[in-house]
Amino acid sequence: MMPRAIIDLGTNTFQLLIAQKQESDGRMIVLAHEQRPVSLGKGAMETNILQDDAMERALQTLKEFKQMANFYQCADNQIVALGTSIIRRAKNTPQFMAKVQHELGIQVEIISGIREAELIYQGIRSSLPNPWNAISLVMDIGGGSVEFILFQGNQVLGKISLEIGGLQLQSLFHVQGEYHQSIDEPIIAFIQQALEPLDRICQHNKPRVLIGAAGAFETLWDLEMAQLGKRKIPLDRSYPLSINQFHQNKELIDRISYAERVNLPGMKMFRASIIPYANALISQVLQRYDIPEMWISTFSLKEGYWFFMQSQTDK
Repeated sequence: MMPRAIIDLGTNTFQLLIAQKQESDGRMIVLAHEQRPVSLGKGAMETNILQDDAMERALQTLKEFKQMANFYQCADNQIVALGTSIIRRAKNTPQFMAKVQHELGIQVEIISGIREAELIYQGIRSSLPNPWNAISLVMDIGGGSVEFILFQGNQVLGKISLEIGGLQLQSLFHVQGEYHQSIDEPIIAFIQQALEPLDRICQHNKPRVLIGAAGAFETLWDLEMAQLGKRKIPLDRSYPLSINQFHQNKELIDRISYAERVNLPGMKMFRASIIPYANALISQVLQRYDIPEMWISTFSLKEGYWFFMQSQTDK
């Protein structure tokens, strides 16, 4: 079975999945999994125009990703790049897509926020223990948008995409470009108002579990393992996260500077600037719906798209 390469063109981070189907049982075999801090949305959150330097970073990363895909013998028609929040919004997206197509031969597929949520759900659902019956709320924090999917068993109860991602919050609330505790109050007020459309989804079906999709939640996992002095075990599916440990780490991260956050055991440098904003979002969701349990899944958009494409091939 030929491998397939899926690239998630995130507002902050580009991610690559190269995977193929195992013939014996149909499972996804991951051949490569990479992420790069491209910051495509830098300078574009306020203007809705992709900046020249950001597009150049994107092209260099995509060139590297294509070389990896070619190494694993992915055919050009098996390499797909998914455009999300900032690519949906930017006025000069057509020019960027044309450059990617012309210079690299990579097709960019722009997906809506709702379609993004659907694919994230497909990825998440494939990573969880079976059976999984609790009413659960998936949360995928991107740079520009946050996708939410409420589900129970195999039934999706509601989905929504909100433009309150980490880079979006940082562009609106910062002190000299970074998070500071002094701006906590307006951030919380903004998040609380922005979450009101989610209330309509959760009011009749109260979520018991918050499932974080990769990204910032992986950083929470890394911090938790470091705080507990545990050796990191392979995180290739889904695991429970301690809400108490999350609150302890949030309190610590909120009161220290960016330079200090970078040096926290378990912190990835490119997450250190955004993590306080992600923590604020997570904290408000946990409190707003009184959710007693939290998990992390490393599967998300690109895995969901892989499963979707595989289902089309299998028909």
